Amino acid sequence: MEGKLNNTIREVDNKLGVKYPKNQILTMQRSLLLFRKSVKSNATFKVYKQYLDHFMKRSGYPKEKYDEISREDKDKIQQMVEDYIMAETSDPTKSPNSGAVRVFALKAFFEINDYELKWKKILRLLPKKVKRTGRLAYTTRDIQEMLSVAKNIRTRALILFLASTGVRVGAIAGLKMKHLKDTPLGCKAFYIYEGSVEEYWTFCSPECSEELEKYHAKRKQDGEIFTPETPVFLAQNHNGDELLPMSQFAVYTSIRRTLIQAGKRDPNNATYGRHEKMTCHAFRKRFLTILKNTPNIKMATAERLVGHLTYKDEENRAVMTDSSYYVPVLEELFDQYKLAIQNLTIDDMVRVKVKETELEGRTKIISEQEKKAHSMQNRLFLLLLGQLKKNPDEIPEGFTQADIDELKYELDSIHA
Repeated sequence: MEGKLNNTIREVDNKLGVKYPKNQILTMQRSLLLFRKSVKSNATFKVYKQYLDHFMKRSGYPKEKYDEISREDKDKIQQMVEDYIMAETSDPTKSPNSGAVRVFALKAFFEINDYELKWKKILRLLPKKVKRTGRLAYTTRDIQEMLSVAKNIRTRALILFLASTGVRVGAIAGLKMKHLKDTPLGCKAFYIYEGSVEEYWTFCSPECSEELEKYHAKRKQDGEIFTPETPVFLAQNHNGDELLPMSQFAVYTSIRRTLIQAGKRDPNNATYGRHEKMTCHAFRKRFLTILKNTPNIKMATAERLVGHLTYKDEENRAVMTDSSYYVPVLEELFDQYKLAIQNLTIDDMVRVKVKETELEGRTKIISEQEKKAHSMQNRLFLLLLGQLKKNPDEIPEGFTQADIDELKYELDSIHA
């Protein structure tokens, strides 16, 4: 049973890029297996394991000795964790805010392996938090400059995809053609995290849809056969005949390279290695900001379109999205999303076309409404005329003598 569990976990972790020691090809050590099963999020486990490996390296343990460190003396482990946290949070090149996630990573490993350390004491060793960097969103101008230097068709499609959907970069590796659906106005819908409790629908703009179709057409031209399981974004290097999806690291590297080429990222100008605009997450911040600033888009819908289960309202109170009773259908979600398409669009000329299409749509709706109103007036006119012919001296209910006089005047004008 344990061997079967190991193989299943490895298949998932290999796709995520989680690295294991060479001598663990067949069997994962029990301490690591418990750790892996206790962390529910794949992305969180990847980060936690990196910090665990770093702790073991700093403490003088080879990273393949997980079981060995899990059997160490409790007091020795307590001192090792305290020394590690104090050393890491005193490093001037690292943010003091990063200490907490290191503690949580070690706490997850040791607790699941029955080590009850003094975590309150360890948490008190964390320094005072500093102002966080990476709080700003990309501007439309920022993304225009990225696209101006992005010559690779995959990179262009990727930039527009992130800008118009607001998805987390971790979702891209699991995105397949079966999760894509055409919607009105030349847009596309994407089913994110299908099969998980976090699954949700979001959309991309016509501008992004067009670039994505060009990217897919290029792949087909190169001989790739598309199936429902085909990755939406493909890795550049393939493992034989297996078509691998673009990894989270590849997404980050592609965007970072484009930022440097556009002169938007100076590697030497960063605070604790971070910039005011996060490489990938700044797309998501822009997307949600635009949705929330667009009139007539509900707050709950905006949060749902980025996959948030909870959010902060105007008074900074935590609100949980009601996924049990508020379950809008795809068409209802798109009716809200399309209100923001113009502001989500990057190219100025495309934005003008979007505006023209929107005005044409409104004109058509108004014209149809006027036709409907005129038809109703005609039917009402005929109904009233019929009643007057039957009973010339009787005023129908809902009308006044002035209405009747006006109608008779119009009838006389028609017969004259």
